[in-house]
Amino acid sequence: MDDTASFSLITEPWIRCQLADGSERLLSLTEVFDGSVRILGLRGDSPTQDYAVLRILLAIFWRAHRHETAVAPGETFEFFDWREDTWLDAEEHGPDDAALEYLEKHADRFDLLHPEHPFMQVRELHTAKGGSLSASRLVPEAEQSYFSMRAGQGLESLSLPEAARWLIHAQAYDYSGIKSGAVGDDRVKNNKGYPIGIGWTGATGGTTILGRTLRETFVLNTAPEALVSREGDQPVWERDPDGPAQRARVEPAGPADLATWQSRRIRLDVTDGRVVSVLVSNGDQIPRAFANVLHDPMTPYRFSSNKSTKTEDVFYPRPYDTDRMMWRSLEPLLALEGDVDLKKKEKPGLRPATLEALGKARRGKLAEAQQRVSIRLTSASYGPQQSSASTTVDTRIEIPLRLLDEDSPLLRRAVLDTARSTMDAGIALGSFGGRLLLAAGGDYTFQATQTDAVLADLEPYFRRWLRSLDPATDLEPALASWQRTVWDMILDRAKVLLRGAGPKALIGREITQNDRTRTETAGTAYAQLQRDLRKALRLLPAPPSRTESPKETADV
Repeated sequence: MDDTASFSLITEPWIRCQLADGSERLLSLTEVFDGSVRILGLRGDSPTQDYAVLRILLAIFWRAHRHETAVAPGETFEFFDWREDTWLDAEEHGPDDAALEYLEKHADRFDLLHPEHPFMQVRELHTAKGGSLSASRLVPEAEQSYFSMRAGQGLESLSLPEAARWLIHAQAYDYSGIKSGAVGDDRVKNNKGYPIGIGWTGATGGTTILGRTLRETFVLNTAPEALVSREGDQPVWERDPDGPAQRARVEPAGPADLATWQSRRIRLDVTDGRVVSVLVSNGDQIPRAFANVLHDPMTPYRFSSNKSTKTEDVFYPRPYDTDRMMWRSLEPLLALEGDVDLKKKEKPGLRPATLEALGKARRGKLAEAQQRVSIRLTSASYGPQQSSASTTVDTRIEIPLRLLDEDSPLLRRAVLDTARSTMDAGIALGSFGGRLLLAAGGDYTFQATQTDAVLADLEPYFRRWLRSLDPATDLEPALASWQRTVWDMILDRAKVLLRGAGPKALIGREITQNDRTRTETAGTAYAQLQRDLRKALRLLPAPPSRTESPKETADV
């Protein structure tokens, strides 16, 4: 580390933002909160980086405004009144004086190069052999140069603004696996730090409620839990600087603690104003593999029947599925108890507390502005044993505010059933493709690519349908219209598959199974597809007396 330099995150520009005029700029923490520029949102180097940096900004916002929950003896803090007032302040876009005062109070802890306690680092971190890694260790896509878009100096070193963003990302999302063994960490064996798991945020389903500006986004992503004082719920910059060892108390204490959780001990090495190498060692390990860490208001949670006992219900953070994300994300986002059918001993999951709080916004300026709620979903996945970064998924959906209201179970169930039935219809197409292979003389193989492709094609139409859904009108015509869209698109895909199946599939073959012989042809496969679709899409009208034959379809 360069002992003569400093890089204050409060005054130096480092956060990549999109402004209201469409331009992009690096901004300091002061510029984010002083109202001097109107910021639409973050536009960093990756979706997961944006989410990690946003949570740092939210931790500042939550802690800065926590004192506003103090009330006179005998009175109760009214979160919804506070949120309405803070929303109006965000609309006016003046300076957030509470946040600016808070930053000034903790200014020395936001120096990336501080000689004693550099931001989110351990100053004297070292290994017995004194080694370090390339700066690219912080950048997931740059660790493998063959797949990286970075080259030259951009691969070998990082600017200080970029290093600050990736440092935050590493604390949030770093993969598991063996780390450099830090001197002073009693968990180290043979100079190695053995796996303690991924960063907390990597285990969650990142859920961001998007406002029209970043200031509005701060308000929308503040749940009551984030403002309630809890012992030990402090961001990293409010507590004693970390050493190489794990903290004595490692049970997460609240939202601010989790938003800044130090899963790693890191040291940046700086030469001539650039980070040229880095050391990454194990940090604070969350006990019980994240079980019942329920303080994060920005993730859904899933119930674990396997880990639960008669005396304890166990929940785990629920990341969003990287496979068919749109269709599988609605249940953890929306579902309340009674909205979905559960197996015996199962219990419903918990949706993000931020959405729970927004669902209670039934009056005031915020409710008027949020009749349609825009939500960004961000999740990471990892390789085998979580020892490498794999896939990042990031999508946005817009839903009616009424969907979040606990008094709208029929609307919620209709939307959840629609997503489920659409996925079932897509699966039916994959089965149809497998039957065509069988009819042509091959082995049955489910055609997952056909399912994924049609669901991907349906996704933008579904977004528009969901956005246009009017809770005040009769839902059945809208639901039937959507099911017709699904029917038409899947049969169009089926016709393409039929045209490529060849004459063998039209003639078919005899299949013997369980001492019974049947003939599998393109015709029987197509008829089964139609039956499967009608089973999934129950609002479609009754089939006509004469159904379309596969021969006619193949000739189209």
